[in-house]
Amino acid sequence: MRKLILISGIWLLACFCMFAQESESQREEVAPEQTFFVPHWYVQAQGGIAYDVGESNFSHLISPTLQLALGYNFNEWLGVRGSLSGLWARNRYAFPEASYKWNYFMPAVEGNLDLSTLFMGKNPVRDFRAYLFAGFGLGCGFNNDDAIEASKITNVYGIPCRPFEKLWTKTTVFPALRFGISADYQITDELAICGELNANMMSDRFNSKKGKNDNLDWHFNLLVGVKFNIGKTHGKVEPMYREIPLPPKMIEPKPEPVVEDVPIDKISFNVNVYFVINQSIIRSNQLDKLNALIKYLNEHPKAFVRLSGFADKDTGTPQINMRLSIERSQVVSQFLQDAGIAESRIRRFAKGDRVQPFDIPEDNRVCICFVYDPENPVPQAFEY
Repeated sequence: MRKLILISGIWLLACFCMFAQESESQREEVAPEQTFFVPHWYVQAQGGIAYDVGESNFSHLISPTLQLALGYNFNEWLGVRGSLSGLWARNRYAFPEASYKWNYFMPAVEGNLDLSTLFMGKNPVRDFRAYLFAGFGLGCGFNNDDAIEASKITNVYGIPCRPFEKLWTKTTVFPALRFGISADYQITDELAICGELNANMMSDRFNSKKGKNDNLDWHFNLLVGVKFNIGKTHGKVEPMYREIPLPPKMIEPKPEPVVEDVPIDKISFNVNVYFVINQSIIRSNQLDKLNALIKYLNEHPKAFVRLSGFADKDTGTPQINMRLSIERSQVVSQFLQDAGIAESRIRRFAKGDRVQPFDIPEDNRVCICFVYDPENPVPQAFEY
């Protein structure tokens, strides 16, 4: 009896190990989880010191400065920024010795190049980034009363000393070229510590004096502050798997669940999310459609959505197009789940390039979203 129990236990353990081994080997990952960049806006608030080149030591030529900026990152490489900086600037006349200051503000527009991506490759979740930027601005000077008073100084004999050759008295605008380098350190997805050093090349009249050899005036800013990202900066695509056939004698394969197509007149809501060639990133001009879809699903809790990914048959191989169609349905599914739609209400399919729902090839780079609502069978607005 004991031998029988022992043999039965060994046989059951062997069967358990066999089934466990089979269960683990039924799926194989063919594409890992991917993180992709999302274009986004950001705002910056910075403060620091400004330095204007002049005829004195460094400490006599620095002044405080502030800067506010609004920018947009198109991709991991390039962005654009608009900024407004200024407060007041200082300079010094060597003979007669006279310190003076004036107020200014400078609106500017710059293009940014991400040096981290350039030298270390793409990584949407990188903590540290360095940028090179260049652009143009307008130095708007006003309240130059100190320089006007300094220009009236006379020597001990009552004879006026060397005057300010380029003195300006009213509000004046000086075109400027700006370039520099900046860096961000990401604290959270929304918040980063940022710093920059920029140089501004302006007319020789900016500091009211004539420079050596009639050079241009240089104005430098060293700034630190915070940067706030507006909206998501990156997203994720779920990993892809393939089914491995099981040996016929080990276990009977479970049949695939069959999801019957609901007739077209039973569709309650429909949107088409279009993609760029060879990409599965949701573009900003498609967000209104997805937001309308999310609103409908939230208002109709019994409705479910069917996502069908497609690819353009005229470009790419069948293997590449199948991968693209899978990714397109996955990224739309993840977008809906991030917005609070339960995964159980989402059914995902991939057609590759075997089916071309549209006559125009470019329109087949799409994820078609059909909503079925048993409580609202009357069709809404259609795109397909």
